[in-house]
Amino acid sequence: MPKLVAAEIEHSLRRRIGSGEWSQTRRLPNERELAAEYNVARNTVRSAIDKIAADGSVTRQVGRGTFLRQDDRLDFMSIIQKLTGVSPIDMMAVRQMFEPKATALAATNASASDLLEIAAAHSAAVDAAEMATFEHWDAELHQRIFAGSRNELLDHLHQFLRLIRSQDQWLDIKRRSFSPRRRLVYCDQHGAIVEALMRRDAEAASTAMRTHLDTVGRNLFGGAAFD
Repeated sequence: MPKLVAAEIEHSLRRRIGSGEWSQTRRLPNERELAAEYNVARNTVRSAIDKIAADGSVTRQVGRGTFLRQDDRLDFMSIIQKLTGVSPIDMMAVRQMFEPKATALAATNASASDLLEIAAAHSAAVDAAEMATFEHWDAELHQRIFAGSRNELLDHLHQFLRLIRSQDQWLDIKRRSFSPRRRLVYCDQHGAIVEALMRRDAEAASTAMRTHLDTVGRNLFGGAAFD
């Protein structure tokens, strides 16, 4: 009978773990507490936990207790979910930190073909007749600059940030701040970035990108956060 009871407790604990009962603390009650809860001897609880620990679902730490296994995949997804709701102002601040550097890298590392692709995106943005088309080529210009940096991590990070900026809250902010005059300013600033890239002038390219992002930040959120 003790084996059956231990098996039942094991099943109950697995169900409770799966339901997220201890997901906040990541720590199970101690054996004494569980034994009292299930009205069994402590060695019966210990046997049930041993079975769960055997497949790695929990880990025992001597003198500390029994803890849920750290699931890196769940932690990663939790971080991703939090990032999708990041403040647009925080996003802009991050862009201002690493996009100028990526642009400088592109000036040095991009192939001739990469530079032509960047220039083509700029030309398409200039020729765009509608806001949506301009926004597409604007985003493409920035993405192609990151690709031209030849830094794979930077490129992937920017692709992720681009997805976040495609969410409704970002689109609403951009629509409210958009105007034909501002579009012309953006195109002129893009042109300065492209010209510096074509000259392989890393410092000028970085400065031109920083100037552009400062302008975008002020147009989107006002000057207070960016002065």
